[in-house]
Amino acid sequence: MCTPEAVTLALSEWTRRDILNGAFGAAFAQTVAKEAPAKPKRRTLGITYLQDLTHPLTPQFPYIPIPGVTFPFAIEPIATMAKNGVYANRWSLIEHIGTHIDAPSHFVAGQPHLDALRPADLFVPIRVIDVRESCRKNADYAVTIDDVVAHEKKHGRLPQNGAVFVNSGWGEKATDPKAFLGTDASGTLHFPGVAPETCAFLLAERNIAGIGIDTLSLDIGPDKKYTAHKVWFAGGKWAIENIAELHKIPPSGATAIIGVPRVPLASGAPIRLLAAWD
Repeated sequence: MCTPEAVTLALSEWTRRDILNGAFGAAFAQTVAKEAPAKPKRRTLGITYLQDLTHPLTPQFPYIPIPGVTFPFAIEPIATMAKNGVYANRWSLIEHIGTHIDAPSHFVAGQPHLDALRPADLFVPIRVIDVRESCRKNADYAVTIDDVVAHEKKHGRLPQNGAVFVNSGWGEKATDPKAFLGTDASGTLHFPGVAPETCAFLLAERNIAGIGIDTLSLDIGPDKKYTAHKVWFAGGKWAIENIAELHKIPPSGATAIIGVPRVPLASGAPIRLLAAWD
């Protein structure tokens, strides 16, 4: 905006005749233009389709059982309309429940907590790598570098600062905890994940903003050392687990809108995840 002093100066330098002759208009516009700040670049998004990729968070939603550490989501009223004239609930939950995001600090000390994630990294283009056929044959299938390359041959190179979401088909099992966890007689879990070397490749060669999957973990079910997590979070990137409805969005062309609570020191949180495309 032009300052009052600049306006006064511009007016004082022009006579009544100049104004009547129309010279004032052009010169005054130039003065204002010199003083006006540069307009910020605008990012626009055409939206024809909007898909929710979030599972409803209920007390029945599956979670990785770790004695003394993890527990199911709970919700109970602390005020009711009948008694208090207002309705409110208390939640009891772990950070990593339902459709949720992991901050890099979840497995690597010194990496950013949830509140430090950049807004620019939460509004990014999506690529969906479909490995459902491989996962039907092998519940412990880990996404390979070859899977990434095969996707790129069909849909183009992964965009920098984008998101890679893995469609294993497991999201459709989320309402059946036994099938979703895949627990065998020995107590070992069985579900797909991403190979550690694939995580390293995506960090070093593609520089994406984050990775997501429709299973309980970035690691395959039997990996109790969380190898893929540790490789991935060493790169300072986010991960999303328990994504829903990935079969309903295109393999390329959609944009992720990730609603993340801004909680200092948090290692993760349930989120609302949307995909938009034209």
